[in-house]
Amino acid sequence: MMSARQEAFRAAYRAQIAPAYHGLVHVALIYLIGGATLWYAAQHIHAATLGEIAIIPVVVILANIFEWFLHAQVMHRPRPGLMGIYNRHTLAHHQFFTQDAPFHDTVRDYRIVFFPPYALIAFLVMASVGGLVLAAVWSANAGWFTVCTAAGMYMNYEFFHWCCHVHDDRIVRHLPFVNTIRRHHIAHHNTAIMMNHNMNLTYPFADWLFGTSDLNRRLLGHLFNGYDTRFIRDDLPKVRRPAAMAGE
Repeated sequence: MMSARQEAFRAAYRAQIAPAYHGLVHVALIYLIGGATLWYAAQHIHAATLGEIAIIPVVVILANIFEWFLHAQVMHRPRPGLMGIYNRHTLAHHQFFTQDAPFHDTVRDYRIVFFPPYALIAFLVMASVGGLVLAAVWSANAGWFTVCTAAGMYMNYEFFHWCCHVHDDRIVRHLPFVNTIRRHHIAHHNTAIMMNHNMNLTYPFADWLFGTSDLNRRLLGHLFNGYDTRFIRDDLPKVRRPAAMAGE
């Protein structure tokens, strides 16, 4: 159930969205940039070796840890020079969406769900620098695989985050990994734990690795937990059982 404070914040936030803004255009730009980058980089990969292909899982893991770090140490911590990120996430996103009312209503709400397209460009620039280094010290294929995987992980991030804030239906609740991250992220919107727990948005690997998950499970249990609440830790501060999970 949405509080009066959350309703007021949503109304105020929506009122300041530019009239020309369209959520579907916003999403299309992200996936156009990301998809074009992935396609372009893939065209430059030729006769890849198994060692070069092994770059893919390495970049997936590094991107997952980077996602965790950015969320935990920048989006939830007021850092000089990065206050815009903190304000947008902790002070806006976490007021617009709460554990008890985590779902968006219209495509104009995508303004608070998806990162601005320039965030993807900045991420791809960083990935490209890493790709250039790998290309210089190892092979061009390794560099291009790095860029491809980074673009794919970013688009994965945005899709999973949307899945966390879209109303549940017969499909979403049964998708492997998606149902896991929905419970994981909606629990993160509990104000009692949001500053220190459940920082992953794709797969809860880094949360498991660094002990910041709200679950007491092994890695496979984390990845395939779905909506299961039996393993929620009992040592967390004033945690409320999820009230907004679909089907409950």
